[in-house]
Order: sequence, then C-alpha cells, then structure tokens
Amino acid sequence: MTDTLGREESLMKRENLLLNVVCIVMALGFLGLAGLSYLSSGNFISTDNLFFSSVAGMMALIFLLVPFSSFIAARNAKKAPASDGAASERGAIAGGTRTSAGALRAPVRFSDTVDARGRPIPPDVARMVEFMKDRETTKT
Repeated sequence: MTDTLGREESLMKRENLLLNVVCIVMALGFLGLAGLSYLSSGNFISTDNLFFSSVAGMMALIFLLVPFSSFIAARNAKKAPASDGAASERGAIAGGTRTSAGALRAPVRFSDTVDARGRPIPPDVARMVEFMKDRETTKT
C-alpha cells in the first residue's frame, strides 16, 4: 500500500512540474508577443498596440499565477509542521469533553489521527467525527 501511495505522489509531482513548465512557457510566449508588438510597430503608443500589449501582459500574469501559487504552497508546507504541531496540541488539550455521565473524556490528539490511507485528518474533521461518535453513543 505504501508503494502505491509513493507512486501516486511521484506521479502528482511530475504532473505539477509539467503544469508549471507549460505555464511558464506560455507566459514567456505572451511576454514575447508583447515585446514583438513593441519592436515591430513604429508608434508604440497607439490604441491597438497598447491594447495588444496589455492583453498579452495580462495573459502572461495569469499563466504565472499557477507556478507562483504552487511555490507559495510548497513554502508554506515546509513551515507548517513546526508551527502547526503546537497549535494542534493546544487544541487537543482544550478539546476535552464531558460524556453523558459527566465524566471528563480525554481529548483527542488531532495531530495523530489519520484516515484509512494514512493521510492526516484535519482537526475540524476530527472534531466533527468525535461529535458524531458522541451522538451515536447517547442515542443507543
């Protein structure tokens, strides 16, 4: 099972790399079109030329948003484990609840919970699952 997850992860990394390369090539192409328009026209400050260069520049910026957002997400993912662990532990300590008998039930450590595939479960989802388990036990 871990072998399959490893293959899926490497496939996703390759797809992400291909997407970033295609987006950067398209952005460079649009910037090249804007530059070609600037170099080939005699009067750059004409309505048609300004429109063409602004549209090409905007399209280049739109294509550059995808690699930029994946770069920011990767950078935040590297920072997240250091700061996320303390916050989730504080949430787990404060998350103790009382059962129907009034006893204080031990809080769930949300940083340790994983789904069937071994992926970490977000804290809000884990809280909802615990709440639903409490409701099932009180109904029966």
